[in-house]
Amino acid sequence: MRAMTKSWNKADRVLFLAFLVFLLALFAHLQLPHSVFASGFLFCAEAALVGGIADWFAVTALFRKPLGFPYHTAILPRRRQSFIKASVTMVQKEFFSRRKVFRHLERLHLMPMLMKWLGEPDTRAKVSHHLYHYVRGFLLKKDSEKRAAEFARRIRTYLSTMEPEDLFANIGHWLQQSGRDKDFLERVSAYLRVRAERPETAKAIESMLEQYEKEKAKSTLALFLTGLAEAMDLVNLEDAANIMQKQLVAMLKELGTRDSQLQQDMLELFYEKTAVLNAEPEFHQLVHELRDSLVADLPIEEVVRRAAAHMRDHLEADAARQVDAVEEHLPMLRSRLADIIEAEYDRGLHLLQEDDELRHTVGRFLYDLIARSALHAQTLVGVVVESVLARLTDEQLNHLVYDKVEPDLLWIRMNGSIVGSGIGLVIFILLQLVP
Repeated sequence: MRAMTKSWNKADRVLFLAFLVFLLALFAHLQLPHSVFASGFLFCAEAALVGGIADWFAVTALFRKPLGFPYHTAILPRRRQSFIKASVTMVQKEFFSRRKVFRHLERLHLMPMLMKWLGEPDTRAKVSHHLYHYVRGFLLKKDSEKRAAEFARRIRTYLSTMEPEDLFANIGHWLQQSGRDKDFLERVSAYLRVRAERPETAKAIESMLEQYEKEKAKSTLALFLTGLAEAMDLVNLEDAANIMQKQLVAMLKELGTRDSQLQQDMLELFYEKTAVLNAEPEFHQLVHELRDSLVADLPIEEVVRRAAAHMRDHLEADAARQVDAVEEHLPMLRSRLADIIEAEYDRGLHLLQEDDELRHTVGRFLYDLIARSALHAQTLVGVVVESVLARLTDEQLNHLVYDKVEPDLLWIRMNGSIVGSGIGLVIFILLQLVP
């Protein structure tokens, strides 16, 4: 007996205590059949025992068949597909719906963020450094104006023939090597966890379960059994929705934990599905259309021509002074090259700040690019969620849900006895007051 009670949780002990109290109350009532106190004690004990048993049955029915009862029990294993489908639908329609994606993008001030990044000294120095090494060798050659046109043409040709899929693959490799993918996943999971903890999420899950139940129970007998089960509180969709919500929150918390198993599985599946998406013809056509639109709108020739003209003036001034710019004044040439490149960079940044039409064009392009990418990622997110949940066995799914919400389930069971005894006391008092 002692070994058996050691495996009991506190809800089991409370239920056993309610049974012992019931036996004690029954004994007192048999000994004192005319005592109001003994009758009230028995009435409360009966209510506590019935409430505890009913809530034990309801909680157990979420995961398995209590006492072998087959009707509307083992809800989570039997409805795992509907749970997975509801989770995928909730993520896609509640967290990544078209309306919400656009609404959140509207809250992002893309152009101020871009302007701030371009205005940082580190960004300015890196861009100027890379441009300097190329421009220096280019401008020391003859026919600089013709070469500037050729250079601009090659830039446009390179951008037109560049494969965006290769760029995305390189970005994915960089995310893996730098660990930025884990940082991004932690921020996304933290944001989604806040959204998932809201009461609206539980209501949405409950609505989905009700809709699914209505779709599955279309016959008269099924409707009758469903109504009977709900009347007997055998199927409590609100409790099931709360449990699913807590399981979702727990899963998102684990997803945001650095190097957790779920996070590793998610990233592995993400890169696997990203590779599949990168190979799809529709996605290929989309990114190529965006690339062609950007290349067609960029004033590459004008930028290269103006930069070449500035450098040519500098070299002609050095030639008029009979100075070999390369051998005699390389430090000065480097300084002047850097100054010109930085001046052109600042001029372009200033133009972007002052020209509303240009800023609007660039912002619209960025907004369109991010929005299209987010909408394409909507399907990918659903695939990721479905794959992660589908990998779990029924027992793993039960353990995952139960382990995360065990304290709440225990309190639900204990509340059955506590609230039952309280309601029993109130009803007994009312029965005594009513003649």
